[in-house]
Amino acid sequence: MRTAEARAATAVAGGLVLGLLGGCMPIFAPSYRSLHEVDGQVVQSAPPPPVAYESYLRARLAMDRDPPQLETAQQHIRRALKADPRDPHLWATRAEIEEQLGQIEQAMQSAQRALALRPGYPPAQRVLSRLQGGAAGASTASTGSVHQP
Repeated sequence: MRTAEARAATAVAGGLVLGLLGGCMPIFAPSYRSLHEVDGQVVQSAPPPPVAYESYLRARLAMDRDPPQLETAQQHIRRALKADPRDPHLWATRAEIEEQLGQIEQAMQSAQRALALRPGYPPAQRVLSRLQGGAAGASTASTGSVHQP
């Protein structure tokens, strides 16, 4: 009888350990909600606050309208950044909107802010590259020389 009780206690303890380990696994493994794709690469980051994500989507929809509703997009991206100011993608999107509005200095600052949060971030680098290329093109246009990339 003693061995049956011992086996039962061992089974219960083993089940308890497995249950605890099973419950701890999500702590060690990334949540599917924290994984997303950026430029063909899967990256892990914390899920954004819902208001930031909603505002970002509204900004994108306004940008994709024909014609684009850039002032509306700018309002939405500001709201998104108020909710999540440390998201480099939001700053890169803000830079893109400002670029389209012709707000070059602000766009450069927003792109640089995105790069400060995540060095080498491709969306911010693309915007900054376009802006710097445009600034270089404008300076060569005033001198009359042609700049070939």
